[in-house]
Amino acid sequence: MTLEMVNELGEIRGVVVKDRQPIERVRPLLTGESVPFFSLVDTADYWQASLITAGVSHQTVSLPELLTRGPIVISFYCPCWGGYARPFLTALTNMAAEVREKGGQMVVFTNENPKYLAKHTDLSSMLLAYDADKSVARQFGVYSETDPIWDRVSGISEDVFVPAVYVVDRSRQIHYHFLDENFEGFTQQAEVLEALG
Repeated sequence: MTLEMVNELGEIRGVVVKDRQPIERVRPLLTGESVPFFSLVDTADYWQASLITAGVSHQTVSLPELLTRGPIVISFYCPCWGGYARPFLTALTNMAAEVREKGGQMVVFTNENPKYLAKHTDLSSMLLAYDADKSVARQFGVYSETDPIWDRVSGISEDVFVPAVYVVDRSRQIHYHFLDENFEGFTQQAEVLEALG
């Protein structure tokens, strides 16, 4: 569609306006649902999230392999969350050691290269995976290009994930989920640890 716009000098110019894509609302996975398959590819510098493993020459760890070791706590983290980001990552980092003590492991997907995050915090007790194309986040329903968080939450101006934490058992079932679509804060560490069993 082309619109004619008049600026403050009275000049008329045509502006092409793209049709807005239909909104595909985020629909995060919930307790009782199965998580999608994914793999983590070791690129030597960091783990890269992947939905397919065929043709990958690097070491990979798939979801079923991770689950043979015990339950998993899966989370999504974005440093673009502004003031929300640091406390959320700190809570995950503090909780990771307790998750490991309970026989579980933590996998955190991020849209920022993990080698930069490693400079700012101790990530040794968790697997941090770079979800560069947000493919895993889309599969979990915590990201949609057509339903951006910056449309709903003040102070966020980039495409980001919904803050989320999942506890997944060996059969890929979600035992517990935490979603913070309104960015109110993550204080549910005790519930996460309890869901590990």
